[in-house]
Amino acid sequence: MTYSQRLTHGNSSDIIYLEHQISIAEEELAKAEEERRAYESDLDQLRKSPDHSTSATNISNEQKLVVELNKVHSMIKTIRTRLKNLQEDLGELED
Repeated sequence: MTYSQRLTHGNSSDIIYLEHQISIAEEELAKAEEERRAYESDLDQLRKSPDHSTSATNISNEQKLVVELNKVHSMIKTIRTRLKNLQEDLGELED
């Protein structure tokens, strides 16, 4: 195999790898977005409950939900950054 053939084959392999990584990141992002929506819904329901401000349990549960929601927001930001970088790397290889 000539150098140019290896280079082309290697480039193709890299493209396939990056496309696979992008697909994985997109799936992770979809799951994280779904998780975010669930936490937001749970938090909204808890805050709308009639005894929300008077129940120590509800306040504690709200704090836990907020912490989990913040974790999910951070994870989403990380996944989006990784996805953007992968897409940029793929774009460079395809040029």
